[in-house]
Amino acid sequence: MRIPCPHRRFTGAPCEGAVEPTGHCDTCGRGETAPGPPPLATAPALQGPAGLLELPPMDPGTVAARLAAADRPVRIVMTCSAEACRTAFVPPYTAAPPPDEGYCPQCGAPYSYRPELSKDDPPLQDQYRIRGPIAHGGQGWVYLAEDTHLEDLVAVKGLLNRYAERGAAQAGEERRNLVAIRHERIVQIRDFVSSPNPDGTVSGGYIVMEDVGDRTLSAVVEATRTGAFVLDIEHVLTYGCQILEALAHLHGMGFLYGDMKPSNVIHHRDGIKVIDLGGVRRAGATDPPPVITPRFAAPETEAGAPLTVAHDLHTVGVTLAELAGWAVGDDVPGLGISSFRLVVERATARDPERRFGSAEEMAGQLRGVLREIRALRGKRDQPEPSAHFTPSAELLGARLGSVPGYPHWLDRPLPGRRTTPRAPALDPGLPTPTEIARRLPVPRPYPHDPRAARFGVSSYDPGQPLTQPEHGEPSVEVCLHNARLLLGQDGAYALTAAREQVQAAAAIPGPGPVRQWRLSWHWGLVALRSADVLDDRTAMLEAAREHFSAVHRALPGEYAAKLALAYSAEQLAAHRPDAPGPSAYELFRAVHARNPSHVGAALGLARAALARGDRAAAVAVLDQVPDESRDHTVARVAALRVRAARLPAGDRPLPGTAEIDACLAALSPRAPAPVITGEEPAWLLRTELYEWKLDALLATAGPPGTPRTRPGPLRAGLPPPPVPGERAVRAELEQCYRRLARQRQRRAEYERFIDLSHAVRPQTGL
Repeated sequence: MRIPCPHRRFTGAPCEGAVEPTGHCDTCGRGETAPGPPPLATAPALQGPAGLLELPPMDPGTVAARLAAADRPVRIVMTCSAEACRTAFVPPYTAAPPPDEGYCPQCGAPYSYRPELSKDDPPLQDQYRIRGPIAHGGQGWVYLAEDTHLEDLVAVKGLLNRYAERGAAQAGEERRNLVAIRHERIVQIRDFVSSPNPDGTVSGGYIVMEDVGDRTLSAVVEATRTGAFVLDIEHVLTYGCQILEALAHLHGMGFLYGDMKPSNVIHHRDGIKVIDLGGVRRAGATDPPPVITPRFAAPETEAGAPLTVAHDLHTVGVTLAELAGWAVGDDVPGLGISSFRLVVERATARDPERRFGSAEEMAGQLRGVLREIRALRGKRDQPEPSAHFTPSAELLGARLGSVPGYPHWLDRPLPGRRTTPRAPALDPGLPTPTEIARRLPVPRPYPHDPRAARFGVSSYDPGQPLTQPEHGEPSVEVCLHNARLLLGQDGAYALTAAREQVQAAAAIPGPGPVRQWRLSWHWGLVALRSADVLDDRTAMLEAAREHFSAVHRALPGEYAAKLALAYSAEQLAAHRPDAPGPSAYELFRAVHARNPSHVGAALGLARAALARGDRAAAVAVLDQVPDESRDHTVARVAALRVRAARLPAGDRPLPGTAEIDACLAALSPRAPAPVITGEEPAWLLRTELYEWKLDALLATAGPPGTPRTRPGPLRAGLPPPPVPGERAVRAELEQCYRRLARQRQRRAEYERFIDLSHAVRPQTGL
């Protein structure tokens, strides 16, 4: 009989392995009775750190433990010390593992991969007492030492092979680089020292650095593997943001790091330190050859291409992907993890042009994804303004939270004689594709566009067309501005002109990666507008979804792309319910969880709830909109209407009369916080609510057409007996109609409301 493994995987999901006869799992390798990884918090909000960009404090181990745990045997392929030879000590040059010290079998040059310093040596420069080697990198040994002057511990780095000709040059390059670099996320240099030889010469050349411990991210993974640490996806994203801080500093100084990987990053206290700067070089340098790790290096380096910023970002992407494989993240609902994967995909794209343009840009998207994951887990952080979009001044989907106007009644068909008119179901307020195209967030202009300054002056009017400069380079941003302006106009001619403006923008030469998503965004707007003008509506909506998907892939941490995709998916669902990709609900939820003040996302979630007849869920999401939101009143009105409304779907289309009475009380000017200010809007909304209340009362007597009988003998021509409370509701609704009639100037409109009042007035006589 198969015995399932009782443990969980490192990512949080249950292990799917089986216990073998040996008593160990065939998948995770743990014993059936072993303690297993530490238990995880049951509530998503308790997973990961409590604060944004927070890491758990992690102190260095004890000196004794670090010295004892040092891996003394060299774990790299040994090579000849001579620059001209560079023979690797592998077959056929050696049939067995070569000794740590000896002579090159090819040219006879000496080599030594043994630690050069020991605890028995006199203090370096009469100040640094060596305690012993603790690690080695690709180019050097690292020793733990005591600074006898300042009485603290330091790390001393020397050559891995003391005879290596190129090693001395690399050490000199590292020393020169370290002098210039100062950043809290990069290990700090403290001193440079040399050691005298017995013959009176000076050799060595050691770099003295702050001691940041030995908790590399590789060690963090190992601790996770053995169950001593719980690595969370939020930790991984925080590591990424802090690594990118360090790289952004290096790139700003004209340096490239070259060899980012988990073993070159230390988890030091509550942050990280980037170490091993031996591979740091000036951008554009070709000598000495770059120090890279093939598994993390960008594919273009295989052909000998020089290191670039894009290469550095690729190494960060691979590092994050490796760490994420050990992290708890299966519990994150919604799109959080898929957004993280999109960041990694872009960072590691095979084409360097498709990667992020800078470490700052990649860090911005990582922070956005981190906020999204935390929000989907139920955590609340202060929103961060977008660096790429400005919010729209107009709210999408506001019709659900708007007081109905007079056409709501004037456009209805006339009720039949002796027929009580039935109130229409609540309109969820689904925006049209044209409304979406005109009210989505607006991309910020590319800062290096030749006309970028034009958009930042006080005289800039987004409602006026712009002209291209008479001389010099044409502007992509001017074309896109004019396209948005044309999309705000009606008619097929304006749509054609808008499409031509986007085509003109795409034809202007320029840096592709920084503007491609802007072009995709505007192609999406054109496709949305076309859905209301051209015949093939479904094809246009699918095109819009594809364009906005391209923006989402480029900017996974931005809410605007998810918002555009949500509206596109919502529109497309009516024509293609099986359309691939995330649903409108998932996309709206990602936006709303991250920013509950975003009323457009709240309205989108409310529409999704109304579509399945879930009144409580629609009200709950609208009630979450905080008071300080700009559109808080829209959310309050929408919630009130949903509470009282006849719903278009579900098995309980009408609420109870008590719920409607509570809504009517909220309209009273004597209420503690009236939902509506102004007499006329209050009367309009009051009329709508009384219509639904009358329907709710009549529904208690059975479906429409159900006969109602009186006790005692029947008399011909008498109306059916009223439902308890029906007469009072009819009287109130009659007064509402008459009040609205008095507000109309046109006689036909006045008479329509009078007709409605007659249709609902209480019957008189018995």
